[in-house]
Amino acid sequence: MKKLPEPAPDTPTVDQLRAAFLSAEAQTAARWGKMDCAQMTKHCRDFVDLYLGRVKVSLPVRLIARVMGPLFLARTIRKSPTETPKNLSTLPGIRAAADHKLDFAEERQGLLAALAEVEALSGVQKHPLYGEMAAEDMIALVRHHTAHHANQFGLLS
Repeated sequence: MKKLPEPAPDTPTVDQLRAAFLSAEAQTAARWGKMDCAQMTKHCRDFVDLYLGRVKVSLPVRLIARVMGPLFLARTIRKSPTETPKNLSTLPGIRAAADHKLDFAEERQGLLAALAEVEALSGVQKHPLYGEMAAEDMIALVRHHTAHHANQFGLLS
């Protein structure tokens, strides 16, 4: 298990992300992308579920992630969440369905619960894509991803 570098200094804490999502509203408009605020919130929750092993990932994707993951993760975590490229492709299991109407309040509660769950991790965790990881690395990656999407909706500025 290789330890990741420290996250970029402007990566928000879980508490800052929690506050950002509590200030969001269903009609909060995106600065880019196709998701509405409820879809983005569900996507962030699904990302946490992926990290916690609750989203199935195909064997070919897992194999590619094990090989390419360490380099990708080290580069990603050093970058500011505001510098993460926009409109990247995502895994089908956590992709927001454009035609799916969601209840924003319900999705927000789900995300807040998922953030609390990941925040409580400790020790070594088994990531479904990358294998064994330090809990603090998993938490940092969730913070980075969630911050990227919070910035998409202007929740952190």
